[in-house]
Formats: sequence, C-alpha cells, structure tokens
Amino acid sequence: MNHELYRNARMQSDFFCEQFHKMLRRLIVTLAIILLLILSIIYMVLFEPGRDYYCTTTTGKIIPMGVIT
Repeated sequence: MNHELYRNARMQSDFFCEQFHKMLRRLIVTLAIILLLILSIIYMVLFEPGRDYYCTTTTGKIIPMGVIT
C-alpha cells in the first residue's frame, strides 16, 4: 500500500513538473516575442525617415519642397 502511494505521488509530481516546464518554455518564447516587438518599435521611432512636403499651384502642379525642421 505504501509503495502504491509513493508511486501515485511520484506520478503526480512528474505531471506537475512537466506542466511547469511547458509553461516556462511558453513564457520564455512570449517574452522573446515581446522583446522583439519593443526593439522594433524603438528602431522605427529612432530611424524614422524625414517627411516629404509638397506644395501645389492653382493649376494643380505639384512642387516638391525641402525638409522643414
């Protein structure tokens, strides 16, 4: 009887350990994705290209302007 209780406790412990490791892997993958998204946002903000400005005439002709800072 005691051996059977030990075996059941061991199986339950193994189950919870496996579930913990699965969730830990998922957490690491999720954190890596979040980190990549944050780094991509920072890159997009820091290296944003200059805006192009145009003016039009009364006849509809489009004239490019220089960058206004």
